Amino acid sequence: MDRAAKLKKYGGKSIRNRKKHVSRTADTNVPGWVGIAGIAIVAVGLAGLLFYLFGHKKENTALMYVTKKELASCMSFLMEDALWKEWEKDEDDYVTQGQIRELIQNIGLAGMVTAGGGNDRLKREEVMNYYEQILDYLDLENAVQKETILVLSSDEASCQTSDGRLYTPAGTPELKDFYTYGVYRTDQTILGIRAESEKTQVLRQVQVEAVSNDSVQAVYEKNEYEIPCKDREGLKALKGVFGASCTLCIKGGAITKIKHIEGGNAASDNDKKEKTAAAQKLPQTVKVLILNEGAVHYDQIWLACDGKWSVKKNQKKTVHKKSDVVSVKKLKIKKGAYAVAQPSEAGGRIWLTDQDGNRISKGYFGSMTIYKDNEGYYLVNKVDIEKYLYSVVASEMPASFGVEALKAQAVCARSYAYRQIASGSLEKYHAQIDDSTNYQVYNKSDIVDADIQAVEDTAGEIMYAQDDIVNAYYFSASFGRTSNMEIWGQEEDAYPYLNIRSLNPKDKQDQIKDLSKEKDFRAYMQTKDTDVFDSDSRYYRWQARVELSAKLKELKERIIQRQKISPEQFTFYATTKKKARKVSSMKGFGGVKKMYCSRRGKSGAVLVLTIQFEFGKVEVKSEYNIRSIIGCAMEQITYADGTTSTGSGFLPSAYFSIDFQKKSKRYVLTGGGNGHGMGMSQYGAAGMARAGWDYKKILTFFYDGVVIRNVRNV
Repeated sequence: MDRAAKLKKYGGKSIRNRKKHVSRTADTNVPGWVGIAGIAIVAVGLAGLLFYLFGHKKENTALMYVTKKELASCMSFLMEDALWKEWEKDEDDYVTQGQIRELIQNIGLAGMVTAGGGNDRLKREEVMNYYEQILDYLDLENAVQKETILVLSSDEASCQTSDGRLYTPAGTPELKDFYTYGVYRTDQTILGIRAESEKTQVLRQVQVEAVSNDSVQAVYEKNEYEIPCKDREGLKALKGVFGASCTLCIKGGAITKIKHIEGGNAASDNDKKEKTAAAQKLPQTVKVLILNEGAVHYDQIWLACDGKWSVKKNQKKTVHKKSDVVSVKKLKIKKGAYAVAQPSEAGGRIWLTDQDGNRISKGYFGSMTIYKDNEGYYLVNKVDIEKYLYSVVASEMPASFGVEALKAQAVCARSYAYRQIASGSLEKYHAQIDDSTNYQVYNKSDIVDADIQAVEDTAGEIMYAQDDIVNAYYFSASFGRTSNMEIWGQEEDAYPYLNIRSLNPKDKQDQIKDLSKEKDFRAYMQTKDTDVFDSDSRYYRWQARVELSAKLKELKERIIQRQKISPEQFTFYATTKKKARKVSSMKGFGGVKKMYCSRRGKSGAVLVLTIQFEFGKVEVKSEYNIRSIIGCAMEQITYADGTTSTGSGFLPSAYFSIDFQKKSKRYVLTGGGNGHGMGMSQYGAAGMARAGWDYKKILTFFYDGVVIRNVRNV
């Protein structure tokens, strides 16, 4: 029967008309459809069937069966909320033969599509056969397209295919990279998966960057991929050639054939040497300045070791026992000179102690150099970078966050360390980084096996954007979004891999709402969506009480302090005349009158905070300055879990709205998140790890378009 004949037989110019007819004949037979008539009934049925048809198998390929949730998601192309309420119960259960039969009855196709009863679950192929019959009857406008796609990469909400990015609603199965699938889609949304396809897909004009014994590293449509390869002859032809373009035939997760190799230059010995030398430039050790509660210098230091150790000064080496405690003053180091403490065993650790030998630090791998200058002593720990990372991972992330989150943290920390090592900002102290949040927190928590394993499992892995190491910023917890460089007053695309990301798995990343308008930010903050990956953090939502007038002196002192550090981020205006004019100080500004956000970023962060005084005003830029200045006047903060604490002197984040309570004469800041908000959210990584994401998927979510390379394998 052709389509015109079907239209005539089922009598209606639209699906909606047919649904009304079906509802009068079918809704009395199915008690679960109470109150749903007409268009809803047909939509319900088709939604349920579509959802079933696009399930996943839980066995070898995760595509064998279909859950009720998957079937409901697929039905959404016809009508929202189409399924009866009882369908939502046990939505992760697999759809059975009887449920398909019930669905077909309720969409009015019982006489046309035959299905048996029973509690036996159906395999995906069977469900898809039912689905195509339903489409044949109900999809009169051909809204659903059937095609084969090649998945190049995927995340929780979308996948990059050879033809562009497609979105996957909640409930659709996870797709594997470099596999082909038969799918049903509408516009840019995949409604469901028919099956893993046996068809070979072809990528043309692929730029080859490197090859190994079993993979090809290549660029396609400006994105870089590392693709497993089964074509040994093709790999052999590409080896030793840089910059070649070719055609790749891909199926089943791997390249099956490499064709049409064109261009490229044979790799000379010099090329290979230069590439190896570039990797060798990355140091295997790092020099860490050990701060004294934030200060550089110490008046006195005592050292000990957990085994045999030595102290070397002026070429003279003194050997010490495990029980020895050495006073640095007794070493009599002259100004401009130094001494080096070194464990005898490779796994030994140096400890800072009090004069009685009681440990007051965690143990330090590597050596400890004690320098002396006009202001006192300072300490530099020279340590293998991987052992340095043991302690960074332990200090920056709890082991309870999970193995994959810890691995992500290790790669972030390694990338960030190498990026900072190159800055040379601490050369005058013979160091490359310090042990504080100025760089990365180091040696503040005990190292456990999980920390060591995370570092060793990712040893040598660094994130790159093109040929540059990624500036892998990370922070504690988000309010549901990450930010970009706007929070520090820089161009948004200063680092193209740091983009605004939503941590709600339901959101499509290229359709994230701009929160720069105050009303939009406030509306977002009121949602308190618990599906966000890092909503387990107590900082996910918080409310702070701030009293400016009582802290006027501290407020002005903090503004002056921060303005000296970063003058370009502060603007002072005198307002004694009709027109405000720029001035160089707050002299004569008087008491504080009000505080407000004068500019908010797309991510929702306060970019410019204005504090109005009696005779002047101050505009403050950059999230750190804003948090520091408001923090000095913060009285109390209440967290998402209901707990409270007194003001810590520092606001958790710059993602907040400001309201003034006339009765209490206090400002109430309603905010969320903890940290600057750019790069990887650590609580978000933990949530993703719990959801089954591996560390590479976590990292490529937060750092857009980056490639993870192992510099030790070059």
